Amino acid sequence: MADPFNHENNAVASWFYGPHAENNHWVRRFYDMIVDEHKKARQGYFPLDPQFITEQMKKSVEYEKNMNNLSEQLTLLSKELARKTTPFWSPRYMGHMSMEPTMPGHLGYIAALQYNQNNVAIESSPLTTWLEIFAGKQLCEMLGFNVQWEPRYDENWDPDLEKMPKILPKIQGWGHITCDGSVANLESICFKVELADGKIKLLKDCSTWELLNLKPTTILDIPDRLSKEYGMSPDFLQNALNDYIIQTIGKEYLEKKFGIENPILYFASATMHYSWPKGCAITGIGSRNLIPVPVDNDARMNLKKLEKFLEKCVKDKQAIYAVVAIIGSTEHGACDPLDDIIKLRKKYERYGLSFVIHADAAWGGYFRSMLVKPPIGSKSGDRLEGHEESRDSFVPMLALKPYTEKHLESLKYCDSVTVDPHKSGYVPYPAGSLCYRNRHMRYLNTWKSPVIVRPNEEESIGIYGVEGSKSAAAAVATWLSHDIIGLHQKGYGLLLGQATFSSIKLYCHWATMSTDDDNFIVTPFNMLPTENCFLPNLEKIKEEKHLIRTLIVEKSNHEIIECDPAKELIKKLGSDLMVNTFACNFKLKVKENSEEVLKLNEDINEANYLNQRLYEEFSLTSSKDTNEKKFLILTSTKFKKENYGNCLKNFKNRLGLKGDQDLYVLINVVMSPWVTEFDFLNELMKKFQSTLQDLAKLLVFRNTIEPDYHAFVIQGTDKLYFTHLPMFQMENHRQQVIFTAELPQNIKEDYKKARIKHPSRVYFLGNKNKMTLEEIVCNENSFEGVIYKGFDSNDQPISFIEKFKVTGVKVLKKRHLATVFQDANYPRDRMPFYIYGTEQQLHIDHILLKYPSIQLSADCVELKLTQGILTQSQREKGAILHITDYYEYTMQPFPEIKKHGSSFFFQEGREFNVELYKDPVFDPNQNGPGLDDVDSNTPFARGTIRLPRKDEAGCLFIDSYSINKDPTAKYKVKDGEIRERPLDKPFDKYYYDKFEKKTETHWYEEKRTKKKNIEEQETDIKNVDEQNTEINVTDEQNTKTEERKNIEETDIENADEQKTEINVTDEQKTKTEERKNMEETDVKNVDEQKTEINVTDEQKTKTEERKNVDDQKMKKIKTGNEEENNDLKGEPNP
Repeated sequence: MADPFNHENNAVASWFYGPHAENNHWVRRFYDMIVDEHKKARQGYFPLDPQFITEQMKKSVEYEKNMNNLSEQLTLLSKELARKTTPFWSPRYMGHMSMEPTMPGHLGYIAALQYNQNNVAIESSPLTTWLEIFAGKQLCEMLGFNVQWEPRYDENWDPDLEKMPKILPKIQGWGHITCDGSVANLESICFKVELADGKIKLLKDCSTWELLNLKPTTILDIPDRLSKEYGMSPDFLQNALNDYIIQTIGKEYLEKKFGIENPILYFASATMHYSWPKGCAITGIGSRNLIPVPVDNDARMNLKKLEKFLEKCVKDKQAIYAVVAIIGSTEHGACDPLDDIIKLRKKYERYGLSFVIHADAAWGGYFRSMLVKPPIGSKSGDRLEGHEESRDSFVPMLALKPYTEKHLESLKYCDSVTVDPHKSGYVPYPAGSLCYRNRHMRYLNTWKSPVIVRPNEEESIGIYGVEGSKSAAAAVATWLSHDIIGLHQKGYGLLLGQATFSSIKLYCHWATMSTDDDNFIVTPFNMLPTENCFLPNLEKIKEEKHLIRTLIVEKSNHEIIECDPAKELIKKLGSDLMVNTFACNFKLKVKENSEEVLKLNEDINEANYLNQRLYEEFSLTSSKDTNEKKFLILTSTKFKKENYGNCLKNFKNRLGLKGDQDLYVLINVVMSPWVTEFDFLNELMKKFQSTLQDLAKLLVFRNTIEPDYHAFVIQGTDKLYFTHLPMFQMENHRQQVIFTAELPQNIKEDYKKARIKHPSRVYFLGNKNKMTLEEIVCNENSFEGVIYKGFDSNDQPISFIEKFKVTGVKVLKKRHLATVFQDANYPRDRMPFYIYGTEQQLHIDHILLKYPSIQLSADCVELKLTQGILTQSQREKGAILHITDYYEYTMQPFPEIKKHGSSFFFQEGREFNVELYKDPVFDPNQNGPGLDDVDSNTPFARGTIRLPRKDEAGCLFIDSYSINKDPTAKYKVKDGEIRERPLDKPFDKYYYDKFEKKTETHWYEEKRTKKKNIEEQETDIKNVDEQNTEINVTDEQNTKTEERKNIEETDIENADEQKTEINVTDEQKTKTEERKNMEETDVKNVDEQKTEINVTDEQKTKTEERKNVDDQKMKKIKTGNEEENNDLKGEPNP
């Protein structure tokens, strides 16, 4: 029977531990070998030295106790790690650029870790420094740099190290391992000569502009030329230049010395990694001088925009440090047009402008192995023909797109390149690297220490770059993984080719998952070929999706590679380098032409909420999460308007969204080669689709208007105003509303009496029966109302007056709070309010311009005008008031808490400077944005406003909690129904309780004098006996019981107050009496509870456990006392 697996897949299977530890027997074998060899190394190094850890030590109490503690904690740690760490080893993990390391990388790291070498100097890492230099040259060669492998001729050469790398006296390219890509990016920032335009000029005659624009190769050749032409040694040059170089005197001095007025600039794509602005800040360049170049719709650097920047630099004589090309962006796998950037440099060198080109290929660097032909005698075989078996695990490779291949090929022309072995090199963290095309460039980042550099000593890595001490394990892991797998098409190229195929197949699932009949859509960031044109045709897009579904999604790997149309189509899809970014949206049922149709949601915040809930479902977001139930793991990010510009606008248009807000998106990165085997991927996608369908139902619930209960703050006593309690996250309550209405005279009188008795208490108007806000707040409407005197601890309203009718509704302000109606930014120089009322009473309510926000309402404020007047008409219609002492921009977002402290600015009796303006929006029902767009130079009045004091007639309402909270956070959809779900509560002592040994003491805590120890232990015995006779009712229980009694007695008092405050009907009196009786009974029960021994089953269990521990402790103490007494008496222990 033919082998169902091909040679290439067999090779990949040998490179990893395996998703189900399939290669466990080999890993154990290699671990044993590593430990055995390490044991031999220790025992073989001067074997006649004494045994410093003796057998007697191993039998001691301290030794055994520490070993037992280590065993216990290590066992616990291992179990918790298994449950609570991200399962990078599984094909289900598709989040960040992470996967299990290769087996060679893993084992190389473990092997080197045993010896704890420090690659800062050759003396502390003679072999591993070698290996780091070797790994650096491997990477340089893969990138296309000129690397000459030369043997080392040394009479002391050890023949056992023939397979180890040789130190090279002369090479062109040079690279080394760093702790990560951020450090590598940071390092890259840093006679007659040929000028940028090709002219030859004496160095002393060059202008500052010409010196700043010398070609990198010209600068780096200067030390060699001085040595060859004038015989100057490197040491002489270093000492002579030491007092003049930037490392010594700083950038500011040099700029002043040479009259450089315009700051020198860095250019990078607007979607650059955060390490770039951080690096510019650290080096003193300044993040402001790092210019973000706008991106196109594929998130690649816009070449035309870059060229405009270069033109301006030539015109302004402003020098450039470097242009950074991103090769595989973190959030979308995009490749900047590197080849074109290199051509641009050549073009502008003719105008005297030159700069360094650095490639940030932290993710994309290893993909260049897909272009490197395998050496003769490669370990991988040819592709196996015939894959007819149904359980064939064949995964084909997918070649790079022509665009990507072109720019990866151009890496060899860069001056420096960042490559991360711990990303697409599948090497354990931390392992970044920086490679230079010209080895001399490393000297620009050199700082020598007498500790790590000595005469006539081999080269040390530690003098180069910004790191000091550095682990050798990462370098060894990188070298061994390169050596076993190979940096060519049959090695890493094969592995990444398979992962690329899997990534594109997953892209096809995202692109075709939704249909017209679904309640959701899934939209990949990277456009389909039919979308990527000036005027996309919807019918052609549908046809292409159908083609993808039938030729790729529904086919096996074998069927795809045997179908030429499928192979041609799949090469055109997805991102440049294996990152799938996508977002989801949901559909709402709306009526159009009397028919109910599905329409895409247009609110960006609501789409963001959907994608955040999806991320929550498919990630480990809490330390209490376990990985057992996460059947798929993704990651997420936010596309910011300032970074993505028109690119983001295009993506939002494709999602059906409107507005300028940032967009929350999901990301999957496929690094596993096994995702598309069998029916694995289809099952994952079905589960994702099911979860998305359920969450879309929840979003429909959030965004569908249905009759509900509403609450309004009551303001004033002469004429009543009502301000709605809005909620940004529920469509039923997503409006800011202020209106006036009439209450029956007796109800109004009862309310006024209550306000006199409790002047600062906030009262609320509600609707007795469920209604929509539109039914309530409509001119001349009426409805059955209820007045509440507050809300209980469960946010339930406390009824005060019922059974009356609200009439004569008149709308003052009614503005919807949907995202599309919000301002882009908070006010920068003010805090805006509506002000309204009568001649005797004025009230204010904070204008809600952007989510999140805060509701700040105050009635009966005192307004004193020093300029202008507030007319009766303006009071009735409402004007705009700006508090100019506080700026909303600086305070938002306010903490989402129920109570704000005494330091909060909006407090009783506070006085503020204010300016008054006409409302720029005449229609009270008109929505934003621009509700506060006034001319700040033309207020019609100025003065001060004072909030009511606590003892005055007037109240404040402050809310930053309910207005912003998510009422649907506690819900999930199961079996098509919306149900409550358990929410993780914040934990504080979870891990502390699990890992901290409360009943154990450390060995050093038992090292006391024997006599003192005996006395203390006898006291412990006495205390334990007393504890066992106590009634275990804790102070906490008594405190809680007292608190409950106080609360219930307060409720009774409140009930009594209710009876005296208002004219309660007979029915209400009866209910009140019944409530009082029930509450008095509760109080009596509480008193009875105090006399009982209230020990629950759980408490009894804990008491028994404690008693057992104490019994064991007593036994141990008594035994110890007997032994120590015998020691003191000089008698032998039994």
